[in-house]
Amino acid sequence: MSHHHKKNHNEKQDEGKRPSAGEVGMAEGEKQGVSPASPPNGGKIEVSAQDFEDLKKKVEELEGLRQKFLLAAADYENAKKRNAREKEDFIKFSQERILRDLLPVIDNFERAVGHANTASIKASGEEALQQNLKTLVSGVERVQKQLTDILKMHGLKRIETADQVFNPHFHEVVAHVPEEGKEDQIVDELEPGFMLHDRLLRAAKVRVRVSPQPKASASDEKQDEIT
Repeated sequence: MSHHHKKNHNEKQDEGKRPSAGEVGMAEGEKQGVSPASPPNGGKIEVSAQDFEDLKKKVEELEGLRQKFLLAAADYENAKKRNAREKEDFIKFSQERILRDLLPVIDNFERAVGHANTASIKASGEEALQQNLKTLVSGVERVQKQLTDILKMHGLKRIETADQVFNPHFHEVVAHVPEEGKEDQIVDELEPGFMLHDRLLRAAKVRVRVSPQPKASASDEKQDEIT
């Protein structure tokens, strides 16, 4: 091999052993004690005093919102419990007003019965007993009127049936009465019906008039006998 060829061969080997530019940079960095992957300032982020104050205010605002949320959640739970108790009390004592109004009726019934018992013991003779009975009936009638007035005051209204035509919304037919007169006219009332404000509480049980069936003529009766 010639001297020229040996020289070229050695130069190629030297080029293969030479470090690249990146390797040279890494070597220089290692000499200076700095890792190429490490961020500046040892991983710390520098912020200005103004940025720090702004960030601090944001954190305080978020903490304030969190506290408000916790208070609102607690208030909501307390309101739920309070509403549940109020609803329970409302159901339990919803009849308190009407029952309080009925107490005088009970008192008057007891007075009437007590008066009748006392008068019966003291009475002698049929005339005295009749007078006591009349007094008792009068007292019961007054109590009945008092009770009716109280119930009416609370929205209870009796359904009219006298001289009324049958209405399926308010009346219940118990029997039909075949007689001459207006069809579906209420003849009499067997049990009163009541409305609570605008709602049907109980339909009135009534008897209603219907047209009587026509009587068969003599010729019809004979025809029936033939057939």
